[in-house]
Formats: sequence, structure tokens, C-alpha cells
Amino acid sequence: MKLTLKLLQSEFEAYQNPQSEKEKEIVNAAEEIFAELGFSGATTAELAKRAGTTERTLFKYFPSKFDLYKRVLAGLLLSTIVPNHMSDLKDKIQSQNPNFREWYISILKARFESVAKEPQKLKLLLGAILFSRDFAEIFGQLWKTNLYDTSIEAYRNFQKKGEIKKDLDLNQIVRASFSLGASFIITKIILAPKFPIDVDREIESIFSIFNEGISNHKERK
Repeated sequence: MKLTLKLLQSEFEAYQNPQSEKEKEIVNAAEEIFAELGFSGATTAELAKRAGTTERTLFKYFPSKFDLYKRVLAGLLLSTIVPNHMSDLKDKIQSQNPNFREWYISILKARFESVAKEPQKLKLLLGAILFSRDFAEIFGQLWKTNLYDTSIEAYRNFQKKGEIKKDLDLNQIVRASFSLGASFIITKIILAPKFPIDVDREIESIFSIFNEGISNHKERK
């Protein structure tokens, strides 16, 4: 079955209003397991075990593993990502700090702190994007509407103020900005969570690299 935003919105109604406490426990357990193992790695036996029930009971509420996954993705997208992360980030992007440096660093710090509180959600999101092309398209469209287009306008304002070169393509700047920020967050939270990274210093370095580059432009004589 093709995933659509309309379908996820319908699933979200059920996510918010579970039929019973047992259904709620199954969904909560599924959020953890799908984040840990992905859709393919999670088995109905493990899902039932983690929820403290039987597969027979699980199938009573969710006829298939994909039905349960849809419910989990609906909650992830419409309970966490859109109303919290995207909305909050959009507000911060639209704010105008005194200068580009303070604006960029404050946004990346706030984004990291927010995601770090719920690392499981990030794992679940990445797994869903890789597993489902439909979900990736839904997320991508929401991201473009809420964050990408908003960022274009923000960078345009800084360009007008003379803090960004006027000959640079705004689309390329925004894509590079998101790529650097996302890579840092994924590295710190998922790929190398125990690596001794000083977050504040790392973010300062990311800004410096983004703003100034890494090449030594002085010509040697």
C-alpha cells in the first residue's frame, strides 16, 4: 500500500486515541524496536515480546507488521517532527539575530540539543527514509515547504545585508548548510556517540569551515 500524507494523518488519529492500554503498549514498544532494528530487522515475535503480549494479540490490533509501522510513522511525523522540530526550526530560521554568525550557530546548537533529547526518534526517521520511498517523499516535501524555502528567504536577507557574497547561489548555500548540520548531528548522536566531541567547539568549527572554507588562499611567493 502506498504511503501518503492523508493516510498518515488518518493513522495519527488512531495513534492519539488507542483502543486500549495494550494497543498503546504495542505501539510504544514498536517505536523502540523499529528505531533499533529497522522495519526489516524487527520481527513480530520480538515486537510482541517487548510489548509484553503475544503475537496473536498483536495481530488482533495490527493485521500485519506494516500496519503497525504505519502507526509508528504517523506518530513520528505528526506528533514529533512537524509540530516540534520543523515548527521550532522554522521559527528560529525566520528570526533575525544581529549577525549571520550568531544566527547560524544558535540554530545549529538548538537543533542539536532538541534531537539529542530523543536520539531514538532520529534513528527511526533515518530508517523510515531509507526503507520507504513514499515516506521519504512525504518528509522531503514537508521539509522543503517548512524549512528549505524559509531558509532561502533568510539567506537572501543576509545577502542583502552584505554578510554573504552576492554572486553565490542561494540554493547551493542552503543545501550546504543543511548537509553540514545534519552530518554533524548524525555523527555525534548515531555514528560516534561516545567519541569525545566538544559540541560547542565543534559547532564553532563547522561555522568557520562553512563561512570561510578550509583552503589557504594566500599565494606563496
